[in-house]
Amino acid sequence: MKKLILISIFSIFIFTVFRAGANTSIQNQERSGFNEPDRFELTVYPNPTETGRITLEMNNEEILEIRLINITGKEVLLRKMEFGTPKYLLSLENIPNGIYFVRVKTTGNKTVVKKLVVASR
Repeated sequence: MKKLILISIFSIFIFTVFRAGANTSIQNQERSGFNEPDRFELTVYPNPTETGRITLEMNNEEILEIRLINITGKEVLLRKMEFGTPKYLLSLENIPNGIYFVRVKTTGNKTVVKKLVVASR
């Protein structure tokens, strides 16, 4: 009987702790802006690319600068725009196959990084 009471108390305690933790997690997400519909986001497509061209598109910001960085951290391409643009077609001619990071700086002085795979053409 003591074991049954102990197991019941332990179960209630565990349930209460997990439930409180889940509510705290949801509240923290709401405060930090995870649910904001106007959060800026970068879309890179097609990814992986086999054509040698990709499209970069921002939903709420404008692209000011694009950097392509290889897996070792070396910058292999830099494009600066005089005026911001929400969508940009980037040619990857003379870029070898591999994994790269596309780093975009926006007109709002924000930086977004996405992974890009350049496959055999």
